[in-house]
Amino acid sequence: MLFAVRAVTIEQIRKFTLKFDVMNRKENNMNTVTSDIAKFGARERAILVELLEAWGRDGLPSDFDDYEVQPMFNMNSGYVFLTNAEYQTAIMEDGKLVSHYFLPYAGIEGTLSELIEEFEKYGDSWHVDDVEAFSEIKLLSVGLSLDC
Repeated sequence: MLFAVRAVTIEQIRKFTLKFDVMNRKENNMNTVTSDIAKFGARERAILVELLEAWGRDGLPSDFDDYEVQPMFNMNSGYVFLTNAEYQTAIMEDGKLVSHYFLPYAGIEGTLSELIEEFEKYGDSWHVDDVEAFSEIKLLSVGLSLDC
């Protein structure tokens, strides 16, 4: 049996490689975060148990909506967290569930305590939109803790 051999140029190989890389990146980005507990490893399932126990013991963070809450696992970062229909995020900090925030301009993210620490170090260089969003988060947090 004879096989036809076709000459392939370097340019064709580059185009194919680029197309494959783009397709692979799209697929990887779509599969970065999952709520499929079957894809959680033993470590991630143990963290999920901690999240659920904290929820049962202390409840959800006061600024976290309890509509359509589900566990999520970011397979790139290793983070396991709860999210809801509003795309709010709750993570463990010092044995309690706390909200995890995202500031709109520079994409700074963290819990309230992490944001306070970042602001103390770098707040003078933050964009005004991030400063405003951070101020609202602090006010909401203080207001909710006073209501309780």
